[in-house]
Amino acid sequence: MKVYNTKSIRNVALIGHSGEGKTSLAEAMMFEAKTISRLGKVDDGSSTMDYDDEEVKRKISISLALGYAEYKNTKINILDVPGFFDFEGEMQAALQAADSAIVVTSASGSVTVGTEKALDLCGEKKIPSFIFVNAVDKDNSNFNGTVSAIMAKYGNVVPIELPIMENGAMVGSVDVLTGQAYDLAGKQIETPAAMQSAVEEYNSKLMEMIAETDDELMMKFFDGEKFTEEEIQKGLHVAIAEEVFIPLMAGNALTSKGVARLMDKVVDLMPDPSRVHKIKATVGGEQKEIAVDENAPFSAQVIKSVVDPYVGKLLIFKVLQGKLSSGDGVYNNSQDKQEKVSTLYVLKGKKQESVDSLCAGDIGAVAKLVYTNTNDTLAASGNSLVYDKIEFPTPVISYAVKAAKDEEKAIQGLIKMQDEDATFKVEKNIETGDVLISGLGEAQLDIMCKRVKAKLGIDVSLQEPRVAYRETIKKTAQAEGKHKKQSGGAGQYGDVFIKYEPGAADGEFEFVDAVVGGAVPRQFIPAVEKGLREAIKHGVLAGYPMVNLKATLYDGKYHPVDSKEIAFITAAKLSYADGIAAASPCFLEPIVEAKITVPDEYLGDILGDMNKRRGRILGTDMAGG
Repeated sequence: MKVYNTKSIRNVALIGHSGEGKTSLAEAMMFEAKTISRLGKVDDGSSTMDYDDEEVKRKISISLALGYAEYKNTKINILDVPGFFDFEGEMQAALQAADSAIVVTSASGSVTVGTEKALDLCGEKKIPSFIFVNAVDKDNSNFNGTVSAIMAKYGNVVPIELPIMENGAMVGSVDVLTGQAYDLAGKQIETPAAMQSAVEEYNSKLMEMIAETDDELMMKFFDGEKFTEEEIQKGLHVAIAEEVFIPLMAGNALTSKGVARLMDKVVDLMPDPSRVHKIKATVGGEQKEIAVDENAPFSAQVIKSVVDPYVGKLLIFKVLQGKLSSGDGVYNNSQDKQEKVSTLYVLKGKKQESVDSLCAGDIGAVAKLVYTNTNDTLAASGNSLVYDKIEFPTPVISYAVKAAKDEEKAIQGLIKMQDEDATFKVEKNIETGDVLISGLGEAQLDIMCKRVKAKLGIDVSLQEPRVAYRETIKKTAQAEGKHKKQSGGAGQYGDVFIKYEPGAADGEFEFVDAVVGGAVPRQFIPAVEKGLREAIKHGVLAGYPMVNLKATLYDGKYHPVDSKEIAFITAAKLSYADGIAAASPCFLEPIVEAKITVPDEYLGDILGDMNKRRGRILGTDMAGG
């Protein structure tokens, strides 16, 4: 493969709701560019991007997959992102590397949740986006209804091409900018009369948006003058880059209808890496914004790690400055370690194709780096910048894991998977002894267990984790603790009187020394506190830690010869056992703070449900319905 310069690269993430056709669109784009020789299908397990066993079995994307299409002297790097919300971390990684996004939605007549989330995230991250309405010639599809629903919610969306439909099948499209119609082979045909008014309406909206990008164009627009082709192209570039405008097109990814036209627009309208959002980095202790620049010294950021059975850990990265060639020595600024790049790859699903070098803006992969992980910054020696880390979502659900055999080996297998998915965590709960795996959803955790079985042959099951309760007391009680041991050898004697009540100053444990007249000698009072601090690790009801306890030592007795530190530690524990049992001990449940986002028509149902679960509503806010 030839080396593409920054201006000839387009990095496009395919995002949106699960099952809308993102993987099929990636397949169609590569097929149109002749990167692959046959059009694979998700349903029969032959697609290039869904190659993992679990992806083939479930017919959904689980991991971020990369491919490319060499089209019209441009390299389009395609990042196929899972739409299932359990794998939201993959979308965050993709949008760090992508310079634009195609939001794929089906022609269902409405706006799906995934489409909303994708468009909102692009707006938040300032990533130029494009909408592809898929499956327009599927049974019961409704292109016009879908467009109306999207435009009602997002005022900056305008179609730039409209599908020509005959008997429910797409036979061509009309370019809204020029008014010209084309069949599926790209041959010019007559624009259907029934579509003229829609084309004119959308053309007028487009011209208005183009006018908003420049004061001179605005004057021209108000004077009723037509824009030149050059002014239209320039205005569109600015409007898309500044998110004033989101173009919309239609087609059918499964049959590749409209995909070549979409790729034309990606090459013509979507920004190259040097023209988009800058990435924040720390340089010499100072925060700066770094633009993609092929003339600067080399630097890159690792966006994802993949464990490949043949080459080991494969690191996917985006070159942000300069150029990287096979055999180069690089410095890992995040880990402060030197690394050696062996072979550089570009990816096409699970296939790795070796390349000599990659220019700024390009995305590639490298294996056999010793110290490097996801989020690390690689750079030329002396280029000391460190890129800000990708902010991955934090886990929201946990399960305990149990293995039928070789539990230690299974847990080690799960720990290794943390390298591949930054939203997946493995830890041992010290209080309950459970090994917990945490992530963004049950499907994600189930898939991790299935992967352990596939790799190690060990069955791993998910179980409800035991809850780490706390214990406390509800009323005041007093108790004596007397330890007396005088059977052979040196004796032990300690006697304490302690009052127990709820309400520690720090919410955990408070010890008060109220002894007068030397009833307990000064040197033994710390031993009493030590005994109580050891005792509160286990409550009297079920052994859970005791909290919010105030203990006041007010009296005691000692023996001038037999009293020792150990005697008073033991006496304190005996007093604790009796006193707590008499002070109305009770369980405390963990309190979870939840933030729930729900369409306003379901607000009443959710409030009712939370009240049934003893939830306390702290407040509600409106955010876009």
